[in-house]
Amino acid sequence: MAKILCVLYDDPVTGYPQSYARDAIPKVENYPGGQRTPTPKAIDFTPGTLLGSVSGGLGLRTFLEGLGHTFVVTSDKEGENSRFERELPDAEIVISQPFWPAYLTAERIAKAAKLKLAITAGIGSDHVDLQAAIKHGITVAEVTYSNSISVSEHVVMMILALVRNYIPSYKWVIDGGWNIADWAWRALMISKQWKSAPSLLGASGWRCCAD
Repeated sequence: MAKILCVLYDDPVTGYPQSYARDAIPKVENYPGGQRTPTPKAIDFTPGTLLGSVSGGLGLRTFLEGLGHTFVVTSDKEGENSRFERELPDAEIVISQPFWPAYLTAERIAKAAKLKLAITAGIGSDHVDLQAAIKHGITVAEVTYSNSISVSEHVVMMILALVRNYIPSYKWVIDGGWNIADWAWRALMISKQWKSAPSLLGASGWRCCAD
């Protein structure tokens, strides 16, 4: 059986959530271009719950351990004494996230004699030394399109926060002020400013414009 080493961000400091802002999430059956979303026979978690932190384990623990695999989940990934470094030499699969990546450098790959597959639970592979992976016959994979909607929403949020000067404005209010002139002079409109988004952001850019 295989050993899967999964690196996820820490649980919330206030404790694992007992309730959520939404009772359900939209059902997505197809990615752009016609590719269908995964269709597992069964899942043992409620869609929309927090799975990306250590306790959530991406919803994989029961499935993998039920098949006899070893599933190790940690957030400790930096330095020679990290748990990731200690568990890596006999791991066959490594899973990590775009915003909490487990860096697979050439040096780490050289220590991982059994490693066959490096998966990004999301999009991107810049945390993996691709030439070293090719040299050692390691497959590097991602979940294409998986977060294109959330990325496009994040982009829209950042654009609005910047052009409306939201963060400095918010600080004025938190500090007890209502100094409209101090933040209004930096606030801009974004009407008809979207034409470059698709070329800059690919699928996420098109989603920004479409939505």
